[in-house]
Parts: sequence; structure tokens; C-alpha cells
Amino acid sequence: MNHVVMNEEITVLTPRDLAEVLHIGRDKAYALIKASGFPSTCIGKRYFVTQKALTDWLQRNENRVFVV
Repeated sequence: MNHVVMNEEITVLTPRDLAEVLHIGRDKAYALIKASGFPSTCIGKRYFVTQKALTDWLQRNENRVFVV
């Protein structure tokens, strides 16, 4: 069995974490995390986004306006 060793720690954000990081409300965080094109992962009924995916998404969407 091959193992992948990662030198970089992966930080995973919940919708509550996302709301805190982006200074938005919880409902807006859930709407964003469920939006098409947003880099979230759903496991069961829980949603997550990695810090790296969030950072990349923010950079790709710089100067755009999102209404959720």
C-alpha cells in the first residue's frame, strides 16, 4: 500500500469557521458553502472547505460581487 506523506498541514473550515473568517453571518456562510462553484465538500450532512481552497477561490474571484 502506498502512503502519501504531506509536508503541509491541511486546515479544514466548517461553515461556522467560514462565517468567522469572512465576517459574515452563519446563514450567509451556509449559502456560500452550498453555492455552485464554491470549493466545499459535503460529508454526510456536514460541509467543509479547506483553508487553501478558500484562499485560492478568493484570489480567483477578487473584484467580483457575490450576493448570497
